[in-house]
Amino acid sequence: MKIYPAFALLLAAIAQLQADLVKEVPRADRDDLAAGQTVVVSTPVAGAPWPKLSLYRVVNASPDIVSNLFTDYAAAPRYIPGMLSAKVIATNPDGTKDVSYTVKVPVLQKMSYVVRNTFAQSGQTYTVSWKLLQSSMAKSSDGSLRIEPYDDGRTILCYSNLCVPVTNLVAGLKNQALVEAKNTVLAIATEAERRANKASQ
Repeated sequence: MKIYPAFALLLAAIAQLQADLVKEVPRADRDDLAAGQTVVVSTPVAGAPWPKLSLYRVVNASPDIVSNLFTDYAAAPRYIPGMLSAKVIATNPDGTKDVSYTVKVPVLQKMSYVVRNTFAQSGQTYTVSWKLLQSSMAKSSDGSLRIEPYDDGRTILCYSNLCVPVTNLVAGLKNQALVEAKNTVLAIATEAERRANKASQ
Protein backbone atom coordinates (compact mmCIF):
# COMPACT_ATOMS: atom_id res chain seq x y z
CA MET A 1 0.00 0.00 0.00
CA LYS A 2 1.37 3.39 -0.99
CA ILE A 3 1.31 6.01 1.76
CA TYR A 4 1.36 9.59 0.51
CA PRO A 5 3.61 12.08 2.34
CA ALA A 6 0.76 14.17 3.77
CA PHE A 7 -1.00 11.05 5.05
CA ALA A 8 2.26 9.77 6.54
CA LEU A 9 2.67 13.07 8.40
CA LEU A 10 -0.88 12.76 9.69
CA LEU A 11 -0.20 9.24 10.97
CA ALA A 12 2.98 10.42 12.66
CA ALA A 13 1.13 13.31 14.29
CA ILE A 14 -1.56 10.96 15.60
CA ALA A 15 1.05 8.54 16.95
CA GLN A 16 2.82 11.42 18.69
CA LEU A 17 -0.43 12.67 20.18
CA GLN A 18 -1.33 9.24 21.51
CA ALA A 19 2.08 8.80 23.10
CA ASP A 20 2.17 12.05 25.08
CA LEU A 21 0.76 10.69 28.36
CA VAL A 22 2.77 7.47 28.17
CA LYS A 23 5.95 9.52 27.89
CA GLU A 24 5.15 11.20 31.21
CA VAL A 25 5.15 7.85 33.02
CA PRO A 26 8.59 6.77 34.34
CA ARG A 27 9.97 3.95 32.19
CA ALA A 28 10.27 1.70 35.23
CA ASP A 29 6.51 1.97 35.76
CA ARG A 30 5.26 1.47 32.21
CA ASP A 31 4.83 -2.30 32.55
CA ASP A 32 2.65 -1.72 35.63
CA LEU A 33 0.68 0.86 33.66
CA ALA A 34 0.11 -1.58 30.77
CA ALA A 35 -1.02 -4.22 33.29
CA GLY A 36 -3.81 -1.96 34.52
CA GLN A 37 -2.23 -0.60 37.69
CA THR A 38 -2.38 3.04 38.76
CA VAL A 39 0.99 4.77 38.52
CA VAL A 40 1.49 7.76 40.83
CA VAL A 41 3.94 10.58 40.14
CA SER A 42 4.36 12.99 43.06
CA THR A 43 6.01 16.35 42.34
CA PRO A 44 6.99 18.74 45.17
CA VAL A 45 5.86 22.33 44.58
CA ALA A 46 7.70 25.24 46.20
CA GLY A 47 5.58 26.88 48.87
CA ALA A 48 2.89 24.18 48.85
CA PRO A 49 2.58 21.79 51.82
CA TRP A 50 1.27 19.03 49.53
CA PRO A 51 2.91 17.82 46.31
CA LYS A 52 1.23 17.86 42.93
CA LEU A 53 -0.19 14.40 42.31
CA SER A 54 -0.45 12.87 38.84
CA LEU A 55 -2.08 9.44 38.59
CA TYR A 56 -1.93 7.45 35.35
CA ARG A 57 -4.06 4.45 34.47
CA VAL A 58 -5.03 2.43 31.40
CA VAL A 59 -8.76 1.83 31.11
CA ASN A 60 -10.50 -0.87 29.08
CA ALA A 61 -12.91 1.61 27.51
CA SER A 62 -12.81 4.14 24.67
CA PRO A 63 -11.78 7.76 25.31
CA ASP A 64 -15.30 9.07 24.65
CA ILE A 65 -16.80 6.74 27.29
CA VAL A 66 -14.21 7.85 29.84
CA SER A 67 -14.67 11.55 29.05
CA ASN A 68 -18.46 11.31 29.19
CA LEU A 69 -18.20 10.22 32.82
CA PHE A 70 -16.89 13.61 33.85
CA THR A 71 -19.90 15.46 32.47
CA ASP A 72 -22.43 12.98 33.85
CA TYR A 73 -22.65 14.85 37.13
CA ALA A 74 -25.86 13.20 38.31
CA ALA A 75 -24.19 9.78 38.22
CA ALA A 76 -21.04 10.77 40.11
CA PRO A 77 -22.38 10.01 43.63
CA ARG A 78 -23.18 6.46 42.51
CA TYR A 79 -19.59 5.50 41.76
CA ILE A 80 -17.19 8.08 43.27
CA PRO A 81 -16.35 7.15 46.90
CA GLY A 82 -17.47 9.81 49.36
CA MET A 83 -19.30 11.88 46.76
CA LEU A 84 -22.71 13.00 48.02
CA SER A 85 -23.76 15.33 45.21
CA ALA A 86 -22.48 17.09 42.09
CA LYS A 87 -24.56 19.85 40.53
CA VAL A 88 -23.94 22.39 37.77
CA ILE A 89 -24.84 25.80 39.21
CA ALA A 90 -23.77 27.92 36.22
CA THR A 91 -22.90 27.48 32.55
CA ASN A 92 -20.74 30.40 31.47
CA PRO A 93 -20.64 32.11 28.03
CA ASP A 94 -17.22 30.56 27.29
CA GLY A 95 -18.58 27.05 27.83
CA THR A 96 -17.05 26.52 31.26
CA LYS A 97 -19.26 25.13 34.00
CA ASP A 98 -19.33 26.03 37.68
CA VAL A 99 -20.05 22.87 39.65
CA SER A 100 -20.91 22.47 43.32
CA TYR A 101 -19.71 19.24 44.92
CA THR A 102 -20.57 17.89 48.36
CA VAL A 103 -18.36 15.15 49.79
CA LYS A 104 -18.02 13.17 53.01
CA VAL A 105 -15.10 14.22 55.20
CA PRO A 106 -13.83 12.97 58.57
CA VAL A 107 -15.10 14.81 61.69
CA LEU A 108 -17.07 17.44 59.74
CA GLN A 109 -19.22 14.73 58.11
CA LYS A 110 -19.61 16.66 54.87
CA MET A 111 -18.12 19.59 52.98
CA SER A 112 -19.15 21.53 49.88
CA TYR A 113 -16.95 23.33 47.38
CA VAL A 114 -17.32 24.94 43.95
CA VAL A 115 -14.99 24.52 40.98
CA ARG A 116 -14.98 25.84 37.42
CA ASN A 117 -14.59 23.10 34.82
CA THR A 118 -13.10 23.83 31.41
CA PHE A 119 -13.41 21.34 28.55
CA ALA A 120 -11.21 20.83 25.49
CA GLN A 121 -11.16 18.18 22.78
CA SER A 122 -8.89 17.43 19.84
CA GLY A 123 -9.94 14.28 18.01
CA GLN A 124 -10.09 11.56 20.64
CA THR A 125 -7.94 13.49 23.09
CA TYR A 126 -9.92 15.13 25.87
CA THR A 127 -8.96 17.46 28.71
CA VAL A 128 -11.14 18.56 31.60
CA SER A 129 -9.42 21.09 33.84
CA TRP A 130 -10.74 22.62 37.03
CA LYS A 131 -10.01 25.59 39.26
CA LEU A 132 -11.34 26.03 42.78
CA LEU A 133 -13.75 28.95 43.20
CA GLN A 134 -14.99 28.41 46.75
CA SER A 135 -14.02 26.19 49.68
CA SER A 136 -13.67 26.48 53.44
CA MET A 137 -10.84 23.91 53.50
CA ALA A 138 -8.52 24.95 50.67
CA LYS A 139 -6.90 28.13 49.40
CA SER A 140 -6.65 26.70 45.92
CA SER A 141 -7.06 23.48 44.03
CA ASP A 142 -6.14 23.18 40.38
CA GLY A 143 -6.17 20.00 38.38
CA SER A 144 -7.13 18.18 35.25
CA LEU A 145 -8.25 14.88 33.78
CA ARG A 146 -6.46 14.18 30.49
CA ILE A 147 -7.64 11.32 28.31
CA GLU A 148 -5.95 9.85 25.23
CA PRO A 149 -6.26 6.69 23.11
CA TYR A 150 -3.89 3.95 24.23
CA ASP A 151 -4.20 0.76 22.16
CA ASP A 152 -6.81 -1.81 21.11
CA GLY A 153 -9.64 0.60 21.95
CA ARG A 154 -8.28 1.30 25.42
CA THR A 155 -7.65 4.66 27.03
CA ILE A 156 -4.86 6.15 29.09
CA LEU A 157 -5.87 8.82 31.57
CA CYS A 158 -3.98 11.17 33.82
CA TYR A 159 -5.70 12.65 36.88
CA SER A 160 -3.66 15.56 38.28
CA ASN A 161 -4.31 17.89 41.18
CA LEU A 162 -2.48 20.40 43.33
CA CYS A 163 -4.32 21.44 46.48
CA VAL A 164 -3.17 24.14 48.90
CA PRO A 165 -5.07 23.79 52.21
CA VAL A 166 -6.14 26.81 54.25
CA THR A 167 -3.63 25.92 56.95
CA ASN A 168 -0.39 23.97 57.01
CA LEU A 169 -1.71 22.16 60.07
CA VAL A 170 -3.46 19.72 57.71
CA ALA A 171 -0.31 19.07 55.70
CA GLY A 172 -0.06 15.71 57.46
CA LEU A 173 -3.20 14.59 55.68
CA LYS A 174 -1.40 14.37 52.33
CA ASN A 175 -1.30 10.56 52.57
CA GLN A 176 -5.07 10.53 52.94
CA ALA A 177 -5.31 12.84 49.92
CA LEU A 178 -3.27 10.33 47.89
CA VAL A 179 -5.51 7.46 48.96
CA GLU A 180 -8.59 9.43 47.95
CA ALA A 181 -7.05 10.32 44.58
CA LYS A 182 -6.25 6.63 43.93
CA ASN A 183 -9.79 5.65 44.89
CA THR A 184 -11.21 8.28 42.54
CA VAL A 185 -9.11 7.08 39.59
CA LEU A 186 -10.03 3.46 40.28
CA ALA A 187 -13.71 4.42 40.48
CA ILE A 188 -13.54 6.26 37.15
CA ALA A 189 -11.84 3.28 35.50
CA THR A 190 -14.28 0.76 36.98
CA GLU A 191 -17.37 2.73 35.94
CA ALA A 192 -16.00 3.40 32.44
CA GLU A 193 -15.31 -0.31 31.95
CA ARG A 194 -18.78 -1.19 33.24
CA ARG A 195 -20.34 1.18 30.71
CA ALA A 196 -18.13 -0.14 27.92
CA ASN A 197 -19.13 -3.73 28.69
CA LYS A 198 -22.80 -2.74 28.78
CA ALA A 199 -22.51 -0.95 25.42
CA SER A 200 -20.91 -4.01 23.80
CA GLN A 201 -23.68 -6.41 24.88
